[in-house]
Amino acid sequence: MVAILAPLCNMIQMMPQVYKTFHTRNVRDLSLLSIGLLLLTNILWILHGYFIQDTPLLVSGLVSMCVNLLLLAGYLQYKK
Repeated sequence: MVAILAPLCNMIQMMPQVYKTFHTRNVRDLSLLSIGLLLLTNILWILHGYFIQDTPLLVSGLVSMCVNLLLLAGYLQYKK
């Protein structure tokens, strides 16, 4: 159960921030360094999931990376 719940929480953790970023078009309080570290973490989880052949971990890493890439896109689009 934990092996399903943890990746699920990981996948949805940044969705509220992505929504707020695109809704308000305000990225003043976002940190590019934090977004970069999140993406690095996603890459490492994806690699780990691949090497140990853990499909839920691999899928959650890929989905989380997509969410964080959306956040990065919003940051780059709305940065003044």
